Amino acid sequence: MSETSANYGIQQSGGVSQVGNQAVGPGASAVGGALWATAPGVDVPALVTRLVEVLDRHRDELDAPARAVATELRAQLARPHPEPARVTALLQRLAALATPVAPVASAVTEVLRAIQQAG
Repeated sequence: MSETSANYGIQQSGGVSQVGNQAVGPGASAVGGALWATAPGVDVPALVTRLVEVLDRHRDELDAPARAVATELRAQLARPHPEPARVTALLQRLAALATPVAPVASAVTEVLRAIQQAG
């Protein structure tokens, strides 16, 4: 392979790899599962609605990075078909950033837990 050629493949040497959905290369996309799949007794849409309400109520208590992630999360959730992996990544980032604002951190954790149980 020449130095100018691009390899968008995956190389693995040894070990074990367990991959659910995977995309490689420019513009690649892999989406699996439904964000709103529910674990028994868990109402994910209601938890997300509550999270959005909590974000609205405590917006001014969040620092700029947390507000930016919250804005991106809201945009993703407003899509007809939110990307589960992207939503999960944003929730994880927001959970870390929103720790000082207990109601937001709690609501984010509830949604994360529900999505992980459903997955």
